[in-house]
Amino acid sequence: MTTDPGDANAVRSLLDRMRDAWSRGDALAYADCFSPDSDYVTYNGMHLRGRKENAELHDALFRGVLKGTRLSATIESLTFLSSDVALIQTVGSGAKRGQAGSGRRKSIQTLIVVKQDGQWRIRSFQNTRIRPFSVWLTRQIAKRQRALDQV
Repeated sequence: MTTDPGDANAVRSLLDRMRDAWSRGDALAYADCFSPDSDYVTYNGMHLRGRKENAELHDALFRGVLKGTRLSATIESLTFLSSDVALIQTVGSGAKRGQAGSGRRKSIQTLIVVKQDGQWRIRSFQNTRIRPFSVWLTRQIAKRQRALDQV
């Protein structure tokens, strides 16, 4: 499928706006990056339904425990599923301003972004904390099982 290079840039710009709004503690601007009917699953499994709920929760968090934090994220993949739908995976972390993100607190995010009325918005967002020991243990168990299957 051929995609307009401008769309890839617009999607990257959307993610930049989202990180900038977070860094400013601007819950309305942050939530505006999402579609009105968005689904947002936090790293601890909380499911936010819609832009309004997203804005209300982040407003409280930005005035409290997330005050003064910033996001960092690297796009691992950006795939256009159609001319108006893209699947994105990022890896990132949050940190207080002036501090480097902790490798122990990285998360992987999966986003579905949609183009509506010429604007890209996040329709679905899933954030999962990466737990290195758990990842290692799961791989060891699978490796052991594969070895047992060979016997």
